[in-house]
Amino acid sequence: MATLPTDLDAAYIVVQHMSPHHKSLMTELVARQTSLVVQDVTDGLEPEPNVIYVTPPKTDIIYDGEKLRLMPPSHEVASPKPSVDRFLLSLADKHGERSMAVILSGTGTDGAYGVQAIREAGGITIAQDTDSAKYDGMPMAAMQTGCVDLVLRPFEIGTHLQKILTSPRDFDAFRQDSSEKNASSDLLQILLARTRVDFREYKQTTINRRIERRMMALGIENHEEYTQFCRVNPNAVDALFKDLLISVTRFFRDKSEFEQLKELLPAPLQKKDNHPFRVWIAGCATGEEAYSIAILLSEALGGANVPLKDHVQIFATDIDKDALDVARKGVYGLAALNDIPKSLADRYFIQQNDGIRVIDSLRSAILFSDHNVCQDPPFQKVDLLCCRNVLIYFGNSLQHRVMSRFHYALADSSIMFLGTAESVTGSDEMFVQDGTSAHIYRRRSIRRPENFPFSGGRSVPKSRSMKPAQSVQTGFSTDRQMFEALALSLGKNSVLVTDDYAIVRVYGNVSPFIEMNETSSLKMHIDLLRRPFREEARSLVTLALKNGEHRPGVRHMIADDADAEIRLDVYPIITRDINERAALVVFSEVKIDRTLGVETLKRAAENEFETDRIRVLEDEVANTREALQQTIEELETSNEELQSLNEELQSTNEELQATNEELETSNEELQSTNEELITVNEELQVTAAELSGRTGELMSVLETAPLAIMVLDTALQISQATNAAATMFSLQRPVASPHISQCIMPENFPSLAPICNETLKLGEPIAREFTSGGSRYKLTCSPFFDMRGQMKGVTMVVSEFPALRRIST
Repeated sequence: MATLPTDLDAAYIVVQHMSPHHKSLMTELVARQTSLVVQDVTDGLEPEPNVIYVTPPKTDIIYDGEKLRLMPPSHEVASPKPSVDRFLLSLADKHGERSMAVILSGTGTDGAYGVQAIREAGGITIAQDTDSAKYDGMPMAAMQTGCVDLVLRPFEIGTHLQKILTSPRDFDAFRQDSSEKNASSDLLQILLARTRVDFREYKQTTINRRIERRMMALGIENHEEYTQFCRVNPNAVDALFKDLLISVTRFFRDKSEFEQLKELLPAPLQKKDNHPFRVWIAGCATGEEAYSIAILLSEALGGANVPLKDHVQIFATDIDKDALDVARKGVYGLAALNDIPKSLADRYFIQQNDGIRVIDSLRSAILFSDHNVCQDPPFQKVDLLCCRNVLIYFGNSLQHRVMSRFHYALADSSIMFLGTAESVTGSDEMFVQDGTSAHIYRRRSIRRPENFPFSGGRSVPKSRSMKPAQSVQTGFSTDRQMFEALALSLGKNSVLVTDDYAIVRVYGNVSPFIEMNETSSLKMHIDLLRRPFREEARSLVTLALKNGEHRPGVRHMIADDADAEIRLDVYPIITRDINERAALVVFSEVKIDRTLGVETLKRAAENEFETDRIRVLEDEVANTREALQQTIEELETSNEELQSLNEELQSTNEELQATNEELETSNEELQSTNEELITVNEELQVTAAELSGRTGELMSVLETAPLAIMVLDTALQISQATNAAATMFSLQRPVASPHISQCIMPENFPSLAPICNETLKLGEPIAREFTSGGSRYKLTCSPFFDMRGQMKGVTMVVSEFPALRRIST
């Protein structure tokens, strides 16, 4: 507390585990160690800057509506009071990236979940060094989550707080126009070289925001400086990689979505009597979501006593190896119980001293594996694919590629479960939304894109790719051949359309019924039909799918001299094997008999004209009335949606106005910051010029010194040597960092490497005197250190004693 700054725009809330049976002296103890104001938290208190607030015992604390609220604690006996996790979760939810979590000495795992929430929200996380912690349980649990930005000793934390909070957040270099080279491209290339993970097609806003977090945590204000820092510090690259992964998840995240999935699982499980039900959880992080899915499957099969491994195969994958290690152990903090229904927690988890453990039968049913959905080949014949809160970090092109892999991986009539902020927009030709949920999709069965880029983007030579293509064309199943034969028997010219009027297959020649002009869309859609077939086809398809029966249209004359009229016949495709609705639109020809004479035609017309005409008109009126009713219902639905959309737009407009005001304020602040940076840059240029001059002077002195001097690093490689040293030890100029053992030693000179090793080991100067070539020499080897006291190498000086004169008597 003594090192905390006193002039920052930050409030400090201390959430300390306390005994509920004794009066707390925490406020008085903290007040003795700091000059800041220290006071107890009261319900409804609004935090003020530069004040330390201490949570009272026997209560939990949350941050809600810019105020601190005191809440009743958990009734669990082993639950810490107050709960650090509960406070940090509320802080992350309400304060986002303007929050910071500092986990200090303490027992148990409280705070681990909260640290993950702060990290996910974009805040900064710090943990106390375990060597300096009296009890390392809480700091160690926080670090094991992989979501801690800095690990520091207590007296260092105050200094870093001031550095982080006072650093100007001017990162315009990361947001330059896309036509220029992306400022983070070098960093992403370094990441690719070290981790073999390509982040270049991730959303750049997310990438830049995470890079900014690392720069702020390290106190680096220039992205070029940070790039150079990462080049020479592999640990910094690993920390950035860990930050970009955002391996944060929870049990049954978005409970309503899991309830909807729970209702869907029994039906596909019953169909898998002889084969295991295959599940792929992509981006499983630390495993909470994988175990949540496994619990739902176990419940659908009959409960925890059913051997899950005998009925399902679950593959849970991620690229975060540390997170996978946590997932394989299946051990989580007590705070995880807040997300698990009590009935499920009692059956599927074993409570331990400081956490909970997944039961062995559930853990053994899941195979956790290191797998990159963007680069590695996908699994196959998957019945349930869960990929939640992963696609939101991908760019559009990468999203589409991953969706193609998922489509390839999924079996027919399978289920895909996405996060609440994700959809299949841009890939709706491969997936159709399930009617029960907005984020559960099914694989389209009648739309099969020909190419799926799951092989890593390698092109196949044409000579090799022809045979598989031919085999696909000739390898149709018997059901497929029978369907096509049936379609041709209904009419030689037809199109197969879905319920959104997209044309997915053409039979025969429909070019006479197609109209293309400059306003036409290039998509295969029913709107490509010429008038009057276009409007009639829409109505007939809607009615046929709604009523599940054949719908005929009226006859149309294409040309005056045509031998037949064209009538649309729409047949709905009713089957349980596909998860989308479709209809066959047939262009039926009705022949006109022109062989009869004029008189015969007139007599026939007199007898049948009125009857036929009345029947045709009645059919047209009935079809029109039904189509009109359908249109009215659709318009009413659309009107309600438009009203709701209008309200959302009004709310969005107000938010945009408020955002615009904030941006104007931020612009003024950035201009002021820019002026400060210009001044600092000028000062740095002056300093750099001075350093360059001093470096030149030192190099000149070093080379021209009459003594034999060598400078070695900790690997005993020679970095600098005077001309006298180069001559004495036969070194080539310029010195190209040879090892000390490569020096050619004059006669009777001692071995230099052991002397240098002993100096590095002792950290003290060592001197040796010896005679060589009739002269007396002194060799001195001394260590040298950087400003932080870290040994950087040794300097070796060889000096010759002056000749001794004999005095004669």
